[in-house]
Amino acid sequence: MPLIIAIAAMVSLIRPTAGQELPPSPQFDLAQVPPPVDRPMARLGQTLYLESCAPCHGEQGNGDGPTAADLPTPPTRFADPQAIWSLSPAELFFTTKFGRIDKLMPPWENRLTDEQIWQVVAYAWSLHTSQAEVAAGAELYAQSCAQCHGEQGRGDGPQASVDLPDFADPAYAMARSQAEWLAGWQSAHPEVGAGWSQAQQQQVLEYIRTFSYGPAWESPYRPGPGVIQGQVVAGTPDLTLSPNLTVTLRAFLGFEPVATFTTTVDDQGRFAFSDLAVGPEVVYLASASTAGITYSSPVLALTEEQPAQETTITLYATTDDPTGVRIDRAHWIIDFQPGALLVGQLITFGSENNRTFLGRRVDGVDVPVTASLFVPPGAEEISLENGVLGGRFRQVGNQIYDTVPIVPGTGTRQLVLRYRLPYQGTSLTLPQEFAYPVTALNLLVADLPQLEVQVEGLTGVGSQEFQGRTYRMWQADNLPATRLELDFQGLLPPGAVDPRQPQGNTGMGPVGTVPVLAPWMPWATGGLVGILLAGVLLWSWRRGRLGAPPQPDELRQRQMALLQHIARLDDRYALGELDQQTWQQQRARLKAELLAVATALEQNSLPDHSTP
Repeated sequence: MPLIIAIAAMVSLIRPTAGQELPPSPQFDLAQVPPPVDRPMARLGQTLYLESCAPCHGEQGNGDGPTAADLPTPPTRFADPQAIWSLSPAELFFTTKFGRIDKLMPPWENRLTDEQIWQVVAYAWSLHTSQAEVAAGAELYAQSCAQCHGEQGRGDGPQASVDLPDFADPAYAMARSQAEWLAGWQSAHPEVGAGWSQAQQQQVLEYIRTFSYGPAWESPYRPGPGVIQGQVVAGTPDLTLSPNLTVTLRAFLGFEPVATFTTTVDDQGRFAFSDLAVGPEVVYLASASTAGITYSSPVLALTEEQPAQETTITLYATTDDPTGVRIDRAHWIIDFQPGALLVGQLITFGSENNRTFLGRRVDGVDVPVTASLFVPPGAEEISLENGVLGGRFRQVGNQIYDTVPIVPGTGTRQLVLRYRLPYQGTSLTLPQEFAYPVTALNLLVADLPQLEVQVEGLTGVGSQEFQGRTYRMWQADNLPATRLELDFQGLLPPGAVDPRQPQGNTGMGPVGTVPVLAPWMPWATGGLVGILLAGVLLWSWRRGRLGAPPQPDELRQRQMALLQHIARLDDRYALGELDQQTWQQQRARLKAELLAVATALEQNSLPDHSTP
């Protein structure tokens, strides 16, 4: 079954039933297209495009998104210059805002602002060209066009006549296609560029287009009056900070990395960055490294009212002594399929030591290991966020080890573990070992009609319904390193029918959810575990603690997974399955992690620590 993401849910709302006809799509009307207030920037539209457009049009604009096959006609291939040649930006805006019902293209006017639509159009437009093509066009333009049309295309060159168009005027540029510009060019002065090839003519036009929009390779960041200053300090008494330590400041706009600045500390460990953009849409993260480990500040924001911020970055010495490592919070969630337990854990680690724990040697692993997770015998389909077994994570028997250092503080490392545990019959004993003291443990077990659960060492706190499923809950505080056992009776045997499934459902779980072990997200969409996972991620991100550096491919997969999760969350809100407060809270949590992933993609490693 294909993955149903943002566009698919909306398509289902407008797809006709047998005997019905779709209403006609609105006819293009330039008067209904407002010019962009500011020059649209493709970089700011990338995330929105991936959320809202890629499901049909494809990540690269090749029309090969996962729902493209469900459409009556192929979606526009933005990556094909010929598909864009005769379309104006205004036409793309109109179609995006008001939809094309005959092609099952939904209207986005109730989900995106006009400014957001322009950003999306800018990104979609940039997919059919490249930085090299635009640069080649810039050289030809400077040689033969700038004398009249001006360096910035405003028609103010030294040889300009009085009636030249302003290519940078958004109201003018948005209404003209590349084909129209070429026709006007050949009509007005065919001698200009007469010896150029068709490809060269198109390159010039692509460069001219950039006067009215910012392509994907152009940073949308603009300097301002902002100042961020602070100090790098030693969190370990005997740590000597290196002189001339480098501090890096990264700026994010619309959850996209847009600028990077570096400076060195003075003899007091202080640093300062000036001429920074201010505004609620821009956030910053400062970081410094020692012994190959990066430590970061909290997320910083500058406003017109408060254009200056003071912060601290704390660095630590290292150790191979695991003393002080503990589990600050463990979320342990269990669901069922006929013949199998579906188990997920989100565990946040911290350290009471004032040194970063680099790891210790264990038999069977060729590198030092840090955090340890337990999996029971027979566990299958084991998966972990931000890494794979044999790479960052190593398994020896029933233990899975992380290999990334744990820094001091509370909740500085979080790990998400999922696995499937098959069984025969209707009963099972599930062991669970915690190798460290646990400050707080939450156990949630999905309910079944005949289910009996025996739990020793935890306190039952009742049950609660989340997204159509009831979960029994247990809690415990301040547990020592321990072994627990859960005894289940009345499980669904292999081949049984899950009584919780709606009639006609084929195993996708309650309406609005996805399979528990779906590879692209922590757990059921919008369900309890998704809330818990996103909540802890936001809680950690606010402290700048997103844990270990995964590989770039893993980061990109996680980025796409988050975008799809956000899109699905938006669909459920649009369908009335979530109230506004829940939707906003969950979206904010996912966006926070998306920002963290964007950080990691730019610097190729996640920040390991920040000051509280």
